[in-house]
Amino acid sequence: MEQQRAMFPSSKGVCTYDVFLSFRGEDTRYGFTGNLYHALHQKRIKTFIDDEIGEQISPTIFKAIDESRMAIIVFSKNYASSKWCLQELAKIMGCFKDKELVVFPVFYNVDPSEVRNQTGSYGQQLAKHEEKMKEEVQGWRFALREAANLAGWCFIDGCEYEYEFIKRITDTVCSTSKQILSHVDDYAVGLESRVFKILNRLQMPDPKVIVIGICGVGGIGKTTLARAVYDSIGQQFEGLCFLNDVRENSTKYGLAYLQQVILSDTVGENIKLHNENEGISVLIRKLQDKRILLILDDVDKLDQLKSLAGTPNWFGWGSRIIVTTKHKGILAAHGVGNIYDVPRFEYHEALQLLSSIASKRPNPDGVWDRVISYSRGLPLVLKVIGSDLLEKSTEEWELSLDRYEQVCNEETQSILEVSYNSLNEHEKRIFIDIACFFTGEPFSYVKEILSACGFYTKYGIDRLKDRSLISITPSGNLMVHDHIIDMAMNIVQQESPMNPCKRSRLWLPKDVLQVLDENAGNGNIEVMILDNLPQENVEKLSDKAFKDMKSLRILIIKDAIYSEVLQHLPNSLRVLDWSGYPSCCLPPDFVKLPSNCLIFNKFKDMKSLISIDFTDCMFIREVPDMSGVPNLRTLYLDNCINVTKIHDSVGFLDKLQELTATGCANLTTIPVAFNLPSLRVLSFSECSKLARFPEILCKIENLRHVNLWQTAIEELPISFGNVTGLEVLTLMDCTRLDKLPGSIFTLPRLQEIQADSCKGFGISIECEDNNGPLEFTVSPNKIHLYLSSCKLTDEHLFICLSGFANMVHLDISCSNFTVLPPCIKECIHLNTLLLTNCNQLQEISVIPPKLREIDALNCTSLTSQSQSVLLSQEFHETGEKTVMLPGSSIPEWFDHCSSERSISFYARKRFPSICVSVVFGVLENLPHHFLVRFCLIINGHKTILSPCSSLSIVKEHVWLFDLRALIKNHNLRIYFKQHGWNHVEVSCEDCEDEHLMAQAVHGLRRMTIVKWYGIHVYRQETRMENILFTSAKTLQEKNTNFERFNEDNYPLSKRQCK
Repeated sequence: MEQQRAMFPSSKGVCTYDVFLSFRGEDTRYGFTGNLYHALHQKRIKTFIDDEIGEQISPTIFKAIDESRMAIIVFSKNYASSKWCLQELAKIMGCFKDKELVVFPVFYNVDPSEVRNQTGSYGQQLAKHEEKMKEEVQGWRFALREAANLAGWCFIDGCEYEYEFIKRITDTVCSTSKQILSHVDDYAVGLESRVFKILNRLQMPDPKVIVIGICGVGGIGKTTLARAVYDSIGQQFEGLCFLNDVRENSTKYGLAYLQQVILSDTVGENIKLHNENEGISVLIRKLQDKRILLILDDVDKLDQLKSLAGTPNWFGWGSRIIVTTKHKGILAAHGVGNIYDVPRFEYHEALQLLSSIASKRPNPDGVWDRVISYSRGLPLVLKVIGSDLLEKSTEEWELSLDRYEQVCNEETQSILEVSYNSLNEHEKRIFIDIACFFTGEPFSYVKEILSACGFYTKYGIDRLKDRSLISITPSGNLMVHDHIIDMAMNIVQQESPMNPCKRSRLWLPKDVLQVLDENAGNGNIEVMILDNLPQENVEKLSDKAFKDMKSLRILIIKDAIYSEVLQHLPNSLRVLDWSGYPSCCLPPDFVKLPSNCLIFNKFKDMKSLISIDFTDCMFIREVPDMSGVPNLRTLYLDNCINVTKIHDSVGFLDKLQELTATGCANLTTIPVAFNLPSLRVLSFSECSKLARFPEILCKIENLRHVNLWQTAIEELPISFGNVTGLEVLTLMDCTRLDKLPGSIFTLPRLQEIQADSCKGFGISIECEDNNGPLEFTVSPNKIHLYLSSCKLTDEHLFICLSGFANMVHLDISCSNFTVLPPCIKECIHLNTLLLTNCNQLQEISVIPPKLREIDALNCTSLTSQSQSVLLSQEFHETGEKTVMLPGSSIPEWFDHCSSERSISFYARKRFPSICVSVVFGVLENLPHHFLVRFCLIINGHKTILSPCSSLSIVKEHVWLFDLRALIKNHNLRIYFKQHGWNHVEVSCEDCEDEHLMAQAVHGLRRMTIVKWYGIHVYRQETRMENILFTSAKTLQEKNTNFERFNEDNYPLSKRQCK
């Protein structure tokens, strides 16, 4: 085909390095990092370490990151001072998200919270960068937060030997690298790296049932990849089944037959099934206690998944289900979110595959390059073309390649058209438009254009993505494989092989010239692009041909072909995209057309204009009078940093649905009033000079979210209550916001107020009784209220609690109130109360009836009476409670406590219902920041119960929680025996040390963090005769006569807590 071809796609392919080291040279090059590199080298781990010194990052660095399996980031004191390091970090975290690079942070003599929150030296260094490159620094801040939240290691001088610390890192790297393939296909190019990524997704040590999808266009190697994974890990399962070609076999034989195959392969039973409903029952009964590996290959319908792998609880713990399909929508509809998109081949992989296929044939200059360019990394296409060339003489190769570039190979096209032919006519038209004209264009741009043509674009594009005919890059651009583009263009050419004038779409310069030169416009042409026309032919072109194009929807003009305004555009035109438009106005009759947006100095009598997008426009300073555009639906002003004013007329566009002005740093004036009943989207976030919000003159029922983040808004009007559809109100960092109107309580759909860091935040009450207490409307909504760092006073807090009495979540951390008002007891639906760093809070006298979680971290002024309320047995005895507050001892009503590195007990019959308490201590020679998680060991089998929790404390704290809340998502029956005694151990583990429990020296370090553990048994659910706090030896002695054991044994354990 005659078309421009983009460069070969860059994706993570063969890994040159096992590990990439990112570090600040002046901090650690000749110390820690140098020793770590040596240790990795000794383990034969191929590691990239940069020996260049300078401020400009080399392209070699980015290439090395792309070609590495893992990255270790050494965060030291001066890491953030280097732009080089921060650019490396951004690249690493980009590969972590897009290419599944494994990333480990190392915090070398630096607190993880300093990196995560960019405080201390990190905050100072970033502030210096921000003076010159603000936008880039925002990306670096995000990358630092992401990296600091990953599991890694923390080293502090004087706490352990550095060589032991390095050994733990190398041991982890080695264990991560030991994924090797047990089977290699004949042409297994690129398999190893792809299988490695799937094995990471399968998380083989995890006892849960895990389902993953392998997705990609037909012919990309999904089945080969699934087979390689199957052969690699199959020996680890009790039962195996690779169910080939589900799509075709379910059509031929039915789903009940495929269910029989699964049963035969996994349990060895040949069971005759009459229908799939019967089969589902049998599958569950036979497989729910069996650890199996099941591959469902080439699934194309949801009912196939429902009948063959309905839910994870069909299978035994530790089972793995892998589904290959071209249709992501089926996976999503079945609840499969763990999806691996198979990448296309890189150049060297494609060349390796071709060399394998034609190993005995010579390679004339440029032939393989042409094949690789044409295939665009699709393995099946490479095999088809390579096999075709293999059967021809060398002299015939050039002719064959020329034909491939003109039309699709018949066999290849038939394969690719499987997805295309399954589309309806609406979807086919969208696909042809995108494939022929909009590859590489932003999704938002294409969506606007196709929507203007009357297509249901979002649905249609989702369907095309589902069929793997198109994809969307992380940056939001539409991409179509060249071979698929060729297929689409061939479909158009076949409409009239000999006469391009009769085709529906024209893109080739020679075809466009023929139509315009001969004035051969007609009703067949729907889309035309004028680009790269030979300059010697354009001067004589007339625009008369357009007049007869009665079906023309889209006209794209990229060249300066016409020096004057076109006079003969058809009424069918919906989109005119003209780069370098030669005038400041349109033809007189053009305003009658429902065309796409163009920018003019004045908007007069443009009744058909529905969308205006000024995003990133540097030249606009004011939005003028828009009353001449009464049907405008969308107005985008995002990042117009020089705009200062939006005309009042915008506030009276009754058809306006979306108004966004995010990032307009100099915007000071917006309409004084809004009469916008159709409004659905409104955002003035990051308009740092905007101080006034307009009056609302009408009911706005469809506006769900108002975003005023980082504005200078001082107050909202009483009429804000007219935004009756509002669900979320974002006011974070509105540092000048003084108060909200009392009408906020009347909003019928309000679910969430995000008002963190609104210093001086309060709610004004308009309905006052001068002779008595305040009276106001109580919101009936069960809302989430985020008011941290708002410096709430006692009065503000009373109004919030009274007006939002039905709230379910309240965050009032970092506030100045001293008493938690007794009226909080009336908040009968409140289940979460966050009071972190309320260091002036003294009194908590009552607790809402349904409260489950209360976090009083660093509430250092709490009275002993208030502490007693939060730690009372009466409050906790009902279970399902979590409490954190300052304290130094385990409550007296606990049954057992321990100052060892963990707390253990024996239990039988069923896992007991218990409350766990942990006392965290503070020592002068250790930082007060902890990153911890809870672990459970049952009969030697370890389960991580919780993700890492970050704690920054200024004095000793006690943490109480119902263990059932942590174990409810874990199936403990595979470890907990119903008959006999089970040994159970609970521990709090430092997340900065993955091998904590195995290292005695670090066990001592951990004990300086956790001073005491305690356990209380919920008597209403667990009989005391089924739990024992004693040694294994004592247990053995008591096993024969356990009836004598009773609660008299427990006071000794309690005394140990003192």
